[in-house]
Amino acid sequence: MSNKRFDRSYDIISNKEVCAGYFELQVKVDAAAKHCLPGQFFMLEVPGVFLRRPISVHDVKKDTLSFLYKVVGKGTNILSSICAGTIQLLGPLGKGYDLETYKDSNHVIVAGGTGIASLHFLAAKLSKKGTLYYGARSQKDLLCLNKFKELGWKIEVSTEDGSKGHKGYITDLLQKNLNSNDVIFICGPSLMLKKVLEIAKEKNVKGFASLEEKMACGVGNCQGCAVKVGGKTKMTCKDGPVFKIEQVEL
Repeated sequence: MSNKRFDRSYDIISNKEVCAGYFELQVKVDAAAKHCLPGQFFMLEVPGVFLRRPISVHDVKKDTLSFLYKVVGKGTNILSSICAGTIQLLGPLGKGYDLETYKDSNHVIVAGGTGIASLHFLAAKLSKKGTLYYGARSQKDLLCLNKFKELGWKIEVSTEDGSKGHKGYITDLLQKNLNSNDVIFICGPSLMLKKVLEIAKEKNVKGFASLEEKMACGVGNCQGCAVKVGGKTKMTCKDGPVFKIEQVEL
């Protein structure tokens, strides 16, 4: 895994709203694109905001780096208003998904909400395609479905209000269909993640989870994103955000 890190200003290609409240930022980069791995993230400098914002890599194509994010506060609201110019990026940071250990297994991606953002980059990099289980509050919160279809993934969807797919939680579908020979890759809110880990343990399934913790520095100095993993205290930004599911303690 590459440890190469960049901290510089890059030209913004576009920053468009892909659906209500969700934006995709595309930035023209150089060598940084070659060192990005699924699950890694960048710290983005937003004008008028003291701390940089951590956002996972959504896609990499040649010299274009993409970030998919939801407007949830002051920082992302300001970020969504920037349509041109440059932006300062620090990264790629963190440890991403292991693409080799289970490369010949049945791959299952489990996403909740904006957790789909980093998992799209993973889906594009996995040599063997599988099934995406994607849960959201409603149909308007479902992202990237066409992108996953284009990549050749089977898709199972749930919405809490029943506006698309199964009415309820994505873990309902996962409970019925997950097999012991599957390997799962997870990213989403903590409640979903906890339930998925319970199902995986019950069915003796291995895999990796990307944890969504608040990060201030992105490099492990501030100690603000501490989590318990394998009985030890780890920094999500530096030691993760991706960990083996059997080691994650929630």
